[in-house]
Amino acid sequence: MKRTITITWTCLALLPVLGAAGALLVGGSGLVSIAASSGHFAPVEWFLHWTFNRAVSTQSLPIKVPDGVDLKDPVLIQRAAGHFASGCAPCHGGPGELQSPLTSYMVPPPPRLEARIGEWKDRELYWLGLHGIKYSGMPSWTTQTRPDEIWSLVAFLRALPDMTPETYADLALGGAGGGMGGAPVPAALKPALAGLGQKSVPALADCARCHGYDGRGRGAAGSFPNIAGQPEAYLAETLIAYANGTRESGIMTPAAGIHDQAVLRELAAWYASQDPGPAAGGDIPPPSGVTIGYEGAARLPRGSVGPSAPATEPAATGSAAEVDHAAAHGPPYSPSGLLDLGRRIAEEGLPERKLAACDTCHGAAGREENPHYPRLAGQPEWFIATQLQLWKDEHRGGTPFNHVMIPIATNMTEEQIDALALWYSRAAP
Repeated sequence: MKRTITITWTCLALLPVLGAAGALLVGGSGLVSIAASSGHFAPVEWFLHWTFNRAVSTQSLPIKVPDGVDLKDPVLIQRAAGHFASGCAPCHGGPGELQSPLTSYMVPPPPRLEARIGEWKDRELYWLGLHGIKYSGMPSWTTQTRPDEIWSLVAFLRALPDMTPETYADLALGGAGGGMGGAPVPAALKPALAGLGQKSVPALADCARCHGYDGRGRGAAGSFPNIAGQPEAYLAETLIAYANGTRESGIMTPAAGIHDQAVLRELAAWYASQDPGPAAGGDIPPPSGVTIGYEGAARLPRGSVGPSAPATEPAATGSAAEVDHAAAHGPPYSPSGLLDLGRRIAEEGLPERKLAACDTCHGAAGREENPHYPRLAGQPEWFIATQLQLWKDEHRGGTPFNHVMIPIATNMTEEQIDALALWYSRAAP
């Protein structure tokens, strides 16, 4: 006897409800294994990995390497090296550094990256560094407003497959003999370190992996801000702001956030007592590193020097007059024209744009009057441009006087930011 089964629209409408109820019933039973010890069934593992690859590939499509930025730039590679050692290598390992045996018991286990980097596009590495991966133990960057930091990480990852243990130690661990305990201590410094607190000595060694014990920065010139000789009050408040997240940085927040304020203040005192060194000499070098520009997008420093601008020009005598400085945009500047504009902003200001002379506060007299004002002279070009753009976008925290900079940066054009950054990067500390 033949039976006829009639499927009505009502039955079809009930299927999703029954499916959801079934899923709730199974999940609510507590019988589904979430134990890392049990792993995944092969089909589940394949599906999750396939979904992961598709998500990263699709969601990273709008991302591209900023025009002119070279991912082989030693400044970019050096800048992220120390963070990789402290934030990535504990799970992924590094050249000459083993992964913890515990990582093999994670689901999924984090891979060693040297052999895997080539599988990913630059945009995908950027996306992974910025956003992390849910349910994997890989965190997102601590802030979503620092594309300059993420591109430095991508540059380091691109260099990783060909990196020797010796090069890795020099870039990330403070040199031969360094490690996660910090950079090796030069014998001549050991008596001076005796005056630091018990917790501050290893904290300083950790800082020295990037900043050096002298505060001028290790590795390629200009990889890190020059913190030597900065006012102690400024350094202390800056470290505290990094630690509590009010000044955003995916590199500095993890580094400062593991220390209490007493240690941070001792670190500030140490670096404030160091000699900042001489001015950069010689001709203006090509721009290096990466900074932040319009609407928070990463860009090459000195990006307002257009492609039609001459690479060099004779020593300028009146180049600052080649453009109305009150205008939002000027012509493509040559480097020397940009330098002269930066000098004018720093020393004289631009009243037509409501910009006072920067040296009023950041010169020696201003810093003596208020030790929360930092020295700008001798800082890397990318660093100054980045801070100004962060203020312009209202993404910059810091000392109790941080708010003073917001209206100033808001009134600055990209050309003026580039000009000021170039001028101070060439000025004597």
